[in-house]
Amino acid sequence: MTGHRDDGGDNARPEIITGLAAELEELAHTVAQLKASSSPPKPSSGKPSAGSAPRPWCWPRMPHEEKADRLAELADWVRDVLFAWPDAQRAILSCWPRHWDVIEELSMLYCAWRTAYTWDGATSSDAAYYLDRVRPSTVERLQIRMRPCSQSHQPDGPPRDDADTVDRTLTELRLL
Repeated sequence: MTGHRDDGGDNARPEIITGLAAELEELAHTVAQLKASSSPPKPSSGKPSAGSAPRPWCWPRMPHEEKADRLAELADWVRDVLFAWPDAQRAILSCWPRHWDVIEELSMLYCAWRTAYTWDGATSSDAAYYLDRVRPSTVERLQIRMRPCSQSHQPDGPPRDDADTVDRTLTELRLL
């Protein structure tokens, strides 16, 4: 053939082939070890395992008693953590427990906060993302959602406690 150079292509250097075969065998061994060391996925019982990331809540599928418990948990977090931010206090009016769209947004924000701050697998990047993106954009959306309920400006001040409104809503949920 024209242009064909006979460089021993059919007789490739044995040391190259041997080296590649050894690398391939080592990679296959590593893959086998990784497969053996990772536990196979277990069927989900619906509850997260201790090491898994926090899961969002699905309000429409929750029994009313669980909704009441989760709403109480969410209200504590809103009061103790989220209201440390003055913009959140201004944006989230005291009637928030009556608005399921707001509860849904706050639940997502709470889940993101738990992932960033309480999950064992969290990194500083999770906290940075929560602080830089998730919290500010959620508070902004909540301010828009709550605008129709707004009657007056909510000044900066000590964290607000909406316990009375939350308690009434919890009682109503438990009676359903």
